[in-house]
Amino acid sequence: MSQKSSLPAPVTDQPATATPSEQTAPATTAGTQQPTATFTGDWDIQVGEQTSSRDALIGGVVLLVLAVLFFVVKNTYANWRVKERVAPSRANASGWFLFIGLMAVATVTVLAFVNAGRFLAPLYLVPMSALAGVSLIAWLATFSAKR
Repeated sequence: MSQKSSLPAPVTDQPATATPSEQTAPATTAGTQQPTATFTGDWDIQVGEQTSSRDALIGGVVLLVLAVLFFVVKNTYANWRVKERVAPSRANASGWFLFIGLMAVATVTVLAFVNAGRFLAPLYLVPMSALAGVSLIAWLATFSAKR
């Protein structure tokens, strides 16, 4: 007498005929594994770790708040430079250079706090630092400009 059932057969984790080398090898899918490394010290940095959406959202909100704050600082600075007898166009340009430099430095800092292992790589760090350096040098160049 055989019993018939409409339920599927139970699934086991181990294949029925596995060689000893297959049993010792870890089961991985191609292309889904990322290299990771842990650096010990003051900061616990995980290289290759994905950024969580919560951390990215917090970083974006912080950057938005800093952008508003830096924009207010830029306008206040430009108005102060006009009162110091600097041409309005130069004062405004100087304010924009200050804004761009501060935003680049803030972006690098926020990215470092969001995921240091990923965003402190030269791919992100070098262009943003170069933008900050060029912008702050241009700000210093326009800072000394008079009418």
